[in-house]
Amino acid sequence: MAPAPRRNPDGSVTVPTLDAGDVRLSCPPWCVFQHGYVDPPAKTDIVHRGEPVWALADVPEHGPVSMVEVGLVQWPYSDRADVYLEITTDDGQLECGPAGSRAVAAALQQHAGHILAMVGQLEEIRGAGR
Repeated sequence: MAPAPRRNPDGSVTVPTLDAGDVRLSCPPWCVFQHGYVDPPAKTDIVHRGEPVWALADVPEHGPVSMVEVGLVQWPYSDRADVYLEITTDDGQLECGPAGSRAVAAALQQHAGHILAMVGQLEEIRGAGR
């Protein structure tokens, strides 16, 4: 078990790491991650995470259902220190920049159109069976 991160009087956090000793960092305003790790991370594995947001639907047949999760993420000491939008799908977690995030959003909008078209088809089929 990793030691808990230490909150410093200036608001920064000190995280004990495997390879670089204690690393002191300041979180960006969007970071809500407490920087507690199960095992001490390597310095390059220190991560900032924003508040996750889910696409939710309250489906009469199943209740509330979560479909897609997104949130800001950054590994400030890695070779990918830019901020990304992390998108969780059935294929796993994708870290996307602006262009990739827009492509995912466009695909979701297109898919919503398919769903609505199929709802119309479903209503026709159910109406015909009555």
